[in-house]
Amino acid sequence: MTMVFHERYRLWERIPPAVRSRGLWWLWFITWLGLLAGLGDRTFWHYVVFFSAFHALLVFSLFGWRISPFPVQVRVAYFLWVAVGTFIPSMEILMFITIVGLATNLFLEYCPLARMLYLLPWNRDESFSVDLLRRVFFSQPKPGKFSPPPPAA
Repeated sequence: MTMVFHERYRLWERIPPAVRSRGLWWLWFITWLGLLAGLGDRTFWHYVVFFSAFHALLVFSLFGWRISPFPVQVRVAYFLWVAVGTFIPSMEILMFITIVGLATNLFLEYCPLARMLYLLPWNRDESFSVDLLRRVFFSQPKPGKFSPPPPAA
């Protein structure tokens, strides 16, 4: 059974990094266009929820149906975020936050959601502190999986 998970996990790794990066960028960009279209007609946000579910399931499958890999956690959290923002009227503000947050991810490589998820206990190796918060939210943007710079010595 472990071998099967290990083999499936390699599906993600078998995709060349440049192809993976460009393909994921386009998935996020299409999502962002749907968010922008939703400013004019909220029906588009329903499509964003369904497209985000597809995106999450795609990445989830590429990681062997495991929730623990960070890229999977980001997609699942994003899907839940837009679902709540779309289907709970009092939570519509989440969609406006998402429009800005996804734009910073696409164009500045700064993903606020990934930085928030990094703070969860199972995603970090150090104790929660003000210094950790500072490093997480004020470190330079970078492509790929988010991790803050190490603490100052």
